[in-house]
Amino acid sequence: MGGLLAKNELSQFQKNKFLHEFNTFFDFNKDGVLEWKDLVNAREKICELSGWKTGTEKHQAIEAVFSDLWRHLQDDGDENLDGRITQDEWLAMWRQLHFHYLDSKKEKNACVEEVEDSIPRWLEDYIKYKFDLLDRTADGKIDVDEFEYVMTDFGVSPKDARTAFLLFSYNNETQSNQTTIDLPCFRKLSIEYFRSNEPSQLGNFITGRLDFT
Repeated sequence: MGGLLAKNELSQFQKNKFLHEFNTFFDFNKDGVLEWKDLVNAREKICELSGWKTGTEKHQAIEAVFSDLWRHLQDDGDENLDGRITQDEWLAMWRQLHFHYLDSKKEKNACVEEVEDSIPRWLEDYIKYKFDLLDRTADGKIDVDEFEYVMTDFGVSPKDARTAFLLFSYNNETQSNQTTIDLPCFRKLSIEYFRSNEPSQLGNFITGRLDFT
């Protein structure tokens, strides 16, 4: 993955992506702060949107994902331990993830491919949850109609959603000219989104936004 920072800091481009995640998928009341109740509200909205009823496997999985995310926000972001995560504290969690990645790259015997592909379990689960959210028919693939349907519920225009899908699906030629994205491909794109400092990386478009500069 090209364009990754060589210094221990997030670029403004990276910050813009993380703040977009904060504002679009979590801070529904737009007060600039996340509390546990905000994550519960976000979780329940997503479960209602997806038809994941209480007690089902998908509902239990998203409960675990959001609980792990909140724990990491408290451990790595909540500096004053007040149970309220500001945008700066949200960025602090992602900054810690960035630091760990850079440290892994510096290890003498580090295998580049393994480092690039390695992400913590909580982020692995978070990416899987995002894939399941987009996979409306639960067939293990995301197509442009599914992507547009979900993204418009989060305020993305249908035109931008379809354009973004066209971009990150390599012009719909990722898998033998099929017009779908499977989980391994979505995982690769997501890692680009969460790590890359290069605006041309295709993973930057997986949230339906076309410009973070």
